[in-house]
Amino acid sequence: MQKNRLNNSHNPESYKLYGLIVGLTVTIMMVCDTLVYKIIDVGGFKITASGIVFSLCYLLSTISTEVYGYKLGGRTVWIIVVCQTIFVLLINLAAVIQIDQNNIAQQYHALFHEFWKVMIGTWVSVPASYFCNGIIVSKLKIYFNGRLFIVRYLISSMVAQAVLLITAYPISLSSKYDVSTLINVIITTWSYKVLMSIILLPVGSYLVNVIKRIEKTDYYDWKISYNPFYVFGEDGASVNRNLYKQ
Repeated sequence: MQKNRLNNSHNPESYKLYGLIVGLTVTIMMVCDTLVYKIIDVGGFKITASGIVFSLCYLLSTISTEVYGYKLGGRTVWIIVVCQTIFVLLINLAAVIQIDQNNIAQQYHALFHEFWKVMIGTWVSVPASYFCNGIIVSKLKIYFNGRLFIVRYLISSMVAQAVLLITAYPISLSSKYDVSTLINVIITTWSYKVLMSIILLPVGSYLVNVIKRIEKTDYYDWKISYNPFYVFGEDGASVNRNLYKQ
């Protein structure tokens, strides 16, 4: 198959679906924040409701890095952090204002008066887990020369979701549950997320191929810096990286 180099500028404005992927990722993260305190008991195993939908975020993150490269995927991470911070602060502020006015206000206070802990957890867990996911996806893509997407997706998802749970849940849920329950939640939620990653494999593989055809890009991160604070810059290493197989 012939490879044609296209759009080496790597400019987000030149892509049709990048903005949509970022928007969907942020939306799902907002839903996860709202559901973080809801625990579902399945045969004695406790799963956070946020964990049920969170696998979609890693699917989108993997697709973003696979198609657009590490740097554009990394920009999404910082957008998530900023949007989550604003969202959590506003909900937290609303919860602590005039808490004695009515029953609904009291219920808001009971549920969200410590919502700031979710924000702190976000500052730690989202960059740690998402950049871990992006680095693994990027490096394995080069190592396997773009093949075995299913293997790369599973490995990155298993590792990154473990990083997320270990960093986020002790901060976000420590005031809601005792240690044994928290450990149960972390282990069970991670197992569920791995199962969901397996279930979503066909969807991820299909979407990656479709988006690559639409965008006419298949980005390889040759000789880039993986420093998470450099994702808003681009350098000359983009040459011969943006290749689409036709």
